[in-house]
Amino acid sequence: MDRPLHSVRTRLDDFLAELATLQYRHGAGLERELPVSSLHASFPELSSPDTFVAANEALAKARTKDDPLTVRRIQLVRELIATQVEEALAARPAEAVAGLEARATLAVDEQALGFGEALARLPHERVRSRRAVMERALGNFLWDHRGPYGDRREAALHAAERLGAPGYAALREDVTGVSYTALAEAAARTLALTEDAYRDVLAYVLKKLDPLLRPLPGGDARRHDLQAALQAPWMDELFRREDAWPAVTRWLGEWGLLPNAQGRIRIDDEERPGKSSRPFVVAVRVPDEIRLVLQPRGGMDALGSLLHEMGHAQHRAHVSATLPVELRRLGDAAVTEAHATVFERLLLSSDWLKRYLGMATQAARDTARLATFQALTLLRRHCAKLRYELSLVARGPSTERADEYADGQRHALFTEPHPGFFLFDVDPQLYVAHYLRAWALETRLTARLTERFNEDFWRNPQAATWLKGLYARGGTDDAEGLATEVSGTPLALPEAGERLVAILNR
Repeated sequence: MDRPLHSVRTRLDDFLAELATLQYRHGAGLERELPVSSLHASFPELSSPDTFVAANEALAKARTKDDPLTVRRIQLVRELIATQVEEALAARPAEAVAGLEARATLAVDEQALGFGEALARLPHERVRSRRAVMERALGNFLWDHRGPYGDRREAALHAAERLGAPGYAALREDVTGVSYTALAEAAARTLALTEDAYRDVLAYVLKKLDPLLRPLPGGDARRHDLQAALQAPWMDELFRREDAWPAVTRWLGEWGLLPNAQGRIRIDDEERPGKSSRPFVVAVRVPDEIRLVLQPRGGMDALGSLLHEMGHAQHRAHVSATLPVELRRLGDAAVTEAHATVFERLLLSSDWLKRYLGMATQAARDTARLATFQALTLLRRHCAKLRYELSLVARGPSTERADEYADGQRHALFTEPHPGFFLFDVDPQLYVAHYLRAWALETRLTARLTERFNEDFWRNPQAATWLKGLYARGGTDDAEGLATEVSGTPLALPEAGERLVAILNR
């Protein structure tokens, strides 16, 4: 790698380790603040436009030689630098948002709730009127404090200017290789082909939640009603909190994997105030120090989240330690999200549910169908988010975007959203595109696992060995290349929707 990038390469591992540690401590409830600006000050070369120029020059030179691995390494560093230029510009707004949310107190009936607490409680609240108050309090808070959230979105636009790109989407397309236009077209097709099946099951689950609930346009269901229905409270007895971890560890053991990957995965399952209600993974050192943070909960959604994050952790913990630092530490986010989703999609298998949760046949079938609906809802939500977020980065975070956000979610989910979430319900760096590509890749990976190891591949240790072979390659593959390798054809997002609809129609 060229000399201007030498310090980036030599300090990359330490930077990412310190960043992961900050994220861990904040998400685990050990620190209220997230002081990323001081981290960027300690590693200025990683967020410097001059370093990005050097990476462009190195990439152009590498492409003249027959060395695809070097090209890949420089591409990954170049994407990281573009991301960190944005994150450095966004550091103060991000810290302001983190502090705002940590200090916020919302009035819900006669009770005062913290922002994170209200957000976590909302889907689990059984009383509809109280859910409505909670959603309104959250949405109004986000609307009233939209300034810092808008500043965070503006930082993305400033990053594109600093790096000489004609626009933010053009910058991300340049550094990731993802065609957002093609993906948005695929997302629109996916919404169209899945609409009928989605609406049929939506009406059923809303009625299960409340016999009087009906979806839009004829009914008055709101987003919080859908969130509550996706928790499937009528199935809670099938997903007891104390059963989730033993089920996952038993499955991993039979599959030939250890939950802690021989000590490389460190599990934080201690309950503490301020800890994220959802599990998450941070990679402090790859592959030797992966942190899996859990807040044990009951319910189907909680088990799905546990499986997903365990997939992330196992992937990171099995990356080859001999790879160059760029390939160990960096990569196409869609690939690791796909590996995580392979684990999560086990909930779509009634046989897995019967074997590891001891469900009766009919209960397992009902659960698998509802898990499929959960997956379809998430797919449709993100298909709509992609179009909205491309508009957001093209036009900026003005209040007009709130109606655009609400319209997109309304037409995708047939429930009424609160427009105040329009700047909150956005992941940085157009990460929504990685999720969509990941779900398309997971469809191919699962099809290949089924083809090679049968439908119960999840109990065949040879299937786990095959996956570990993919994990070991780290950031060598992008989602498109891996999909072509395992299936012979490129990624196709509509296939992910077609698969879910087929399961619902069985």
